[in-house]
Amino acid sequence: MSKLGNRAEHWDHVAREWVQKGYSNELLAEHWKKVHLGLISRWADIPGARRILKTDLFAEAFRLQQFLFDIAQANGKIVGIDVSNEIVALAKKSAAFYGSDAGKYLCCDVRQLPLQDNSIDLIISESTLDHLSSEADIIAALKELGRVLRVGGTLILTMDNKSNFTYPPYFVVRLWMQLGLTPYFIGRTLSLKKLTHNLEKIGFDVAESTAIFHYPHPDGLIRLLERSLRKLSRGKLDNAIRRGLALLDRLEVKRTRYLTGRYIAVKAVKRQANQC
Repeated sequence: MSKLGNRAEHWDHVAREWVQKGYSNELLAEHWKKVHLGLISRWADIPGARRILKTDLFAEAFRLQQFLFDIAQANGKIVGIDVSNEIVALAKKSAAFYGSDAGKYLCCDVRQLPLQDNSIDLIISESTLDHLSSEADIIAALKELGRVLRVGGTLILTMDNKSNFTYPPYFVVRLWMQLGLTPYFIGRTLSLKKLTHNLEKIGFDVAESTAIFHYPHPDGLIRLLERSLRKLSRGKLDNAIRRGLALLDRLEVKRTRYLTGRYIAVKAVKRQANQC
């Protein structure tokens, strides 16, 4: 089976398992949505974009972390893609629930987009490329995003932050996956320096960068802690948890933000026709 087929099959399986097991962290999901909407509102002109691309639909499929349907209230000209047919189907059901148009939700790989050159004004890539298996795959995806983005268009991209002081060596990540401690494949990522370098080579100017979500790895431990606190307190600590997450967000303005943020985030503007 091809690498693309393996990847699609994996995410189909993840989607089915997610539905069966009912993974749920409502407060972390609420925080995820709030931070992304804040970042996008700072860095992009949503109403002014003629066409928007979002590079995966996992959050939309399971609703809690979604922010695309909120964006669609300001601009419904959205293309959504995902490598998994299962996730696309679930995202379309969620869109119907929110009264959002899912007519342009497509099943495809981010490295092989069925879109014309220079046809997108704004790309939102939310922790998509860090689920690819190699740096070469990440760079191929960046080139493909550059191909479909128009000159002057904006790419907002987030990826796992290798500089976070709790980010584990990749052999530890592989061990987590082998032991079943993570429900999905965790791929490679790029440092901010390497990401910036590759974006500039492809034909982007990196206009802004930051680090978001200032709480430590591993993800499973944070999720377990949130669920345990909510269960033991019967929801009485919910507002305290929200305040704690908001307090941690203040680390974004510190010089040490790249040591504490779980994800790097960049705003890159395409400066010339992409040469792929």
